[in-house]
Amino acid sequence: MEETILYKLTDSLFIYRDKDGKERLIYIAGPSQEHYIQIINMKEIENNVNIAIKRYAAFFETDAKENLNKTMLFIFLLKVKLYEEYILRILLGHMLFDEYDQLTKDNKLASIIAEYLLNKEPLSKVVKDLIKGIIEDTNKFNKLYSLFKDVTFGMPKYYIEHIYREFLFVYS
Repeated sequence: MEETILYKLTDSLFIYRDKDGKERLIYIAGPSQEHYIQIINMKEIENNVNIAIKRYAAFFETDAKENLNKTMLFIFLLKVKLYEEYILRILLGHMLFDEYDQLTKDNKLASIIAEYLLNKEPLSKVVKDLIKGIIEDTNKFNKLYSLFKDVTFGMPKYYIEHIYREFLFVYS
């Protein structure tokens, strides 16, 4: 398998597929762009995010019967936020502060992660089209994603449920 850059997060930060097919987050260090640091295997992020999401599974299963597409969209955006948080936490020790600070100022990183997950997640065509439309509409994406601004790993279930109810109100 060929080495490939899948997504450019910044001028020096990429999601990269190595010759073994493993996706990694890499940081290019130095002006020659020949030296790079493998920050983390994306599978590790995926596993940790999925563990966090499973904590809320019972709640989502009961509500999904009424609002399946909205619930799937909410779970997707929650995953994006947890991926973003995990990545930022790891990057803090590897990047220059100015670069790190720029990543936290807007939702560019979140929208790139959303595109990455959209291509990776096994979702129905209806849900994929719904998510794709929201990602492409920057205003709508920013509005919905702003509901997740305080979400972190280990949030109490009641807080996630509160954000979900607010999400349903805003999305309606």
